Amino acid sequence: MLIAVMAACAAASGCVSQPARPAASTDESTPATPTTAAAEPTDKPGLDALRRLSLMRPLEGGIDTPLVHYQIHGYLMVDAAAYSDKGLGDTQFSVRRADLNFQHMLWHDWLFYADSELVNWHLEFKDIYVRKQTQHFGVVTIGNQQEPFGLEQYGSFRNTTFLERATSSALAPSRSVGVTSSDVRGPWIWSYGFFTAGTKDEGRQQRGLALTGRLAYMLPTDHGPYHLAVDYSTRRLGADNNQRFNSAPEVALSSGAYFLDTQSISHSDGVRRYGLEAAHVNGPFSWQAEFMTAHLQRDSGLPSLDFRGWYAYASWMLTGESREYRESNATFGQVVPRVSWNGRGGGALEVAVRLSRTDLNDRDVMGGTETNLTLGVNWYLDKSVRLSANLVHALELDKPGGTYDGKHPSALVGRLQYQF
Repeated sequence: MLIAVMAACAAASGCVSQPARPAASTDESTPATPTTAAAEPTDKPGLDALRRLSLMRPLEGGIDTPLVHYQIHGYLMVDAAAYSDKGLGDTQFSVRRADLNFQHMLWHDWLFYADSELVNWHLEFKDIYVRKQTQHFGVVTIGNQQEPFGLEQYGSFRNTTFLERATSSALAPSRSVGVTSSDVRGPWIWSYGFFTAGTKDEGRQQRGLALTGRLAYMLPTDHGPYHLAVDYSTRRLGADNNQRFNSAPEVALSSGAYFLDTQSISHSDGVRRYGLEAAHVNGPFSWQAEFMTAHLQRDSGLPSLDFRGWYAYASWMLTGESREYRESNATFGQVVPRVSWNGRGGGALEVAVRLSRTDLNDRDVMGGTETNLTLGVNWYLDKSVRLSANLVHALELDKPGGTYDGKHPSALVGRLQYQF
């Protein structure tokens, strides 16, 4: 399992130790050129296989098709998990996600972008839009896209610190067809848009008409940037409609139905969502937190429902790197090691801890309450290859009649991620 490889590597061979700094004229962001000694086979087959993959970096930078001027990028995530209600067991192995995305410049500087995900061995398109930088409205995006709501939800899934987003993501809107405007003015960063229904996204699909917006403020200080943001979304579903909130238990390979699941709530008329975000990066140390709430209105005289969730986590880059803050959309980008792993030393090592809680119980709806504690380790071999492990433990499961009600299951999950 991946966690075993990581543990053995760190303990036995010191694979994440940083080599001596190169000369001042050398760009540290550039992967180190492997030496003859580093290219020699080791007596550890697992490390040797990782070394070869890291040094080879197939398709690095994507695929450029000069005849039709398309750029093709993608990533692959392979997971292994062991879990049970009382300990670790029932190991599973699966492809978590396999994505391909295509970019092509159209006329008048419009960019066409399409992202597809492998689902049950066939491709499903997620993002399909055209985008352009304009003079008066910032970046305008038209098509099926992620609604601007939430720091984790709005950011790229492949850059999240933990293997899965927190359970509070159940309250955030997903992808919809619409038009958005995003811009930056000094420390202020905002995105807003109008949306209708969209494609399925992790089993969820939007309905009705919505207005969604996100306003962020980036405060630069001598000790690193602070990020503060508010989110708002209102969606009109129409009379006698249905709405559902659910979330995986921060383990994608969990068996059976989700513990957090309201099922289909009938007579749903509209839903308003609110969110608060805060984050700070101080060199190798960072923290991040979010709070979300959803207010569901129902017709036929039924009372409204309120659901809420939050998470907070801290991260420490043991090898000295820092998380990249992207001012263009007020999210965090990819971690790139100072020196790529070459079989002898290098790479970036990160440890993190997260506490999360989501409550989907209100009035006549028992969607469940879940509180999780997650410990995470990430080893970034280079900008293409990442090995991760998460230990997820349920501190509280409250859902009368649920299979795991009152229990405290744990899960150990490992992932190999490769992107190009």
